[in-house]
Amino acid sequence: MQSDYQSSNVSLIDFDGQVLSESLISSSTASSGFGVRLSGDVVAPSSPQIGPEIVLIDRYPAGVLRFVELATARVTAELSVATGFRANPQDYLPLGPGRAYVARYEANPNAGREDWDGGGDVLVIDPSVPAITGRIDLSDALANESSKFSPHPARLLDVSGRIFALLAAYADDYSSAAESRLVEIDPETDTLRSTLVLDGLRGCTALAVSPDEKTLAVACTGDDLRSTQPKLDGSGLALLDIEAAPRLTRRFEASQLVSTPLGFGVSYAAPERLLFSTLGHFDDSGAPAAQDALMLLHTDSGAVEELLQSAGEPFTLGGARCTATCGLCFAADAKRSGGSVLRFAVDSAGHLAAPSEVRVETRVGLPPRYLGVF
Repeated sequence: MQSDYQSSNVSLIDFDGQVLSESLISSSTASSGFGVRLSGDVVAPSSPQIGPEIVLIDRYPAGVLRFVELATARVTAELSVATGFRANPQDYLPLGPGRAYVARYEANPNAGREDWDGGGDVLVIDPSVPAITGRIDLSDALANESSKFSPHPARLLDVSGRIFALLAAYADDYSSAAESRLVEIDPETDTLRSTLVLDGLRGCTALAVSPDEKTLAVACTGDDLRSTQPKLDGSGLALLDIEAAPRLTRRFEASQLVSTPLGFGVSYAAPERLLFSTLGHFDDSGAPAAQDALMLLHTDSGAVEELLQSAGEPFTLGGARCTATCGLCFAADAKRSGGSVLRFAVDSAGHLAAPSEVRVETRVGLPPRYLGVF
């Protein structure tokens, strides 16, 4: 996904780095009668997509899911999940031919005027229609917190039929955050099965499962991203054992790993190797004071290595995704070489080679920001 935050373009590449389509769909594409065109805030679901269609999440302010046929680049359906407010959907998780979950980040301060308009929840939808069919209230996960905090579900994950949601738990005005939560959802009853408080970690928005599906990794930015000076409080990585009820087994404070807060991505490059990002920042004059970085954590030893930094401008290293079974990692770089997707080969020991740079499109001219897998 490429974006200048005003408009978007979606390109396709294969795992070898070959461009399959420079522009599958973009903000210049007609909406085929289903509504408005793509905004500048479009992402793919965090989990790999399977089948002849992909789903695009048009987050804020649109709050729309778009179903796109890969063979024809045709928008086959759209579904608004806004229900009367700016819901800011963050993730989409299919459960079967007629069921899927949608994580809605924002809470609705004026709920009760429309069906399914609570917000800060997980919607149940039937993608075959498409239509909203239900809503999972997540407020019980924050039962002991001040009413100023909302769940803010950021990620959904299916691990062999077990469904997990990661809750960032920000205040509604984003001035602070409660400790983030991992909840498990029962897909048979659409209710909460368990809640795990991530002690000491706030603003957690990135989630990944280990290759053996026994461990979840969570990355957290902390609760204050507005300051020009980096604040590491609440930022870090957590490893969660999910062989039974989820439990936190190891926590890495950001200050143990890096000098800036962690970013919005985490992915397993190998069984004991975690690829994660950090956030650079500008100083009070608007000049770059620290670059973004891609880091590799050895979870067995706690050692961390820097792979690369952003090319002179913070907030330009975007999503990072690995396919451990294929021995590959990718990262979106909005600045390097005019905007590239970086492709890293990963060897059997979990070491990442120097990346190759893939220019995924040259006509629209938008920089790559996010990655999805299909």
